[in-house]
Amino acid sequence: MAIKFPSLEFFQELARRMNANPAAFEKLGFCDTVMGMRVLGKNPHLYSLTFDVFECSDVRELSSPEGAGFDFVLEAPLALWKEMFESIQKTGHPAPAYTLNSLSHVGDRMKVVYDEPEGHDKFYRFMATIQAFVDQAADLDIEWA
Repeated sequence: MAIKFPSLEFFQELARRMNANPAAFEKLGFCDTVMGMRVLGKNPHLYSLTFDVFECSDVRELSSPEGAGFDFVLEAPLALWKEMFESIQKTGHPAPAYTLNSLSHVGDRMKVVYDEPEGHDKFYRFMATIQAFVDQAADLDIEWA
């Protein structure tokens, strides 16, 4: 059954998979952050993901970032999110040009938005966990919006 992207159900499924596989995430170290993922386009979407130690404890869709307490937000157009996830689906992990690190630094195709320097630091500190989190979409049947 296909799962739509962007959607709350998509990110809830990634959280369910993370929480069902603690050993894969424990080896990456703890992750304590509240992050946002913003999909830009005609119908923009904003998702809040809360990571507590080795699990994703909360996933929400928000109408605004106000009061969300984000450490940082990853922001990109729908087309770029699609390219990234399609790259992940080819081999189970993204091609080097489609890692979160590359997308956010090489040409700044994906923006890392933060208010405090510590938020920016948390993106780098927890990048391995966040990458592993999105890599779980490798075998999802994704219906693109």
